[in-house]
Amino acid sequence: MSKLHGLHMRELSIEPAESRDFGPCPCCGDMSRCVWGYVYAGDAAYAAYFVHWTLGQIPKHGAHIDLIVGRWGDGTNASHRSAVSLEYRIGDSGPSVMVIDAHGRDHANGKLAKRALRREDVIGKPIARKVFALCDAVLLQDKRVAEIPWAKPEFSTRPGPLSLL
Repeated sequence: MSKLHGLHMRELSIEPAESRDFGPCPCCGDMSRCVWGYVYAGDAAYAAYFVHWTLGQIPKHGAHIDLIVGRWGDGTNASHRSAVSLEYRIGDSGPSVMVIDAHGRDHANGKLAKRALRREDVIGKPIARKVFALCDAVLLQDKRVAEIPWAKPEFSTRPGPLSLL
């Protein structure tokens, strides 16, 4: 069976929630969209996600993928979760995502996650593999973001499964 960043593909699933269109974009005049939902590791909710983009303008504007990662459910609160942000772009070699500072992004307002992670809090740390696996799951499974091109990623050759919890 294929593995996605050390996780079996079947272990991460998404639950689409809602979407909202807004705008127009001050740069191009087109409408923008935000979709959100939840990512599950097995039966446990592990992350909420928000994907923002300007309709028809992916090559020009890219997109943002905002994640709230950590524990969810009874007995948990914002102190059990962190906000992470990624920027999606299409470059000369195709689409890619890059971790950016979550500070200042809407999802990092402290209501859902107590801690807004900076790029240096993620890159080179164990959480990086988790964040990229979550991003892959969202972009590959949520049909509402089909306008955002994303190919099946190269699978990790690192030994052992990735533990999200």
